[in-house]
Amino acid sequence: MVFCANSLIFCWPILLLLVWGIPLNWRRRTLQPREIAITQERRAVVLWAAIACLVAYGINLLIEQFVFEPRPFVSHKVHLLVAHAADSSFPSDHTAWSFAVIGMLLIAFLPLCLSTRHKRDEKEQWFDAALRRKLVMFIIVACVIGCLIGLARVFVGVHYPGDVLGGALDGLVAAYLVTFLRRWLSRPTNAVLHFAQTIHIA
Repeated sequence: MVFCANSLIFCWPILLLLVWGIPLNWRRRTLQPREIAITQERRAVVLWAAIACLVAYGINLLIEQFVFEPRPFVSHKVHLLVAHAADSSFPSDHTAWSFAVIGMLLIAFLPLCLSTRHKRDEKEQWFDAALRRKLVMFIIVACVIGCLIGLARVFVGVHYPGDVLGGALDGLVAAYLVTFLRRWLSRPTNAVLHFAQTIHIA
């Protein structure tokens, strides 16, 4: 649990790199236009998830200006398993970041997973089935990581359950806000993706 509380948060960059995928120039075969479009959409989601994390952190900082809740190890006799500053406990930053990513993946990928679009040929059917399995895997892994982080932060004594729930809500709100603002973010997102292609990492 100590590992989950302190270090599991670093799995998010790894997961987002997997969502980003292999750069187009590194692939052995040329992708079809629809495959390229979906790949670029996935990469845009990675960028939006990063923005959602920043928004979630901003929301947390704003809340902390008005609400100060001492850590459990400050207010109670708690067997603290990890060293931590005695700052505000509510809401949990780790959980907020985690659920900002989870929220973006759910909002972006769940409709694709549930899509019943008519497939024109067997190759397209295979591609859609493989894509659906991959996206479902990303969502499941993300949810497991997020829940483990939240539970671990309570277990090691640095948060109350309410802090974790508040952080999760902050993260989901941040994901929704970024989704709402997505059309205004499309131009800078496309610029970043174009630059990434220029330096052969997309």
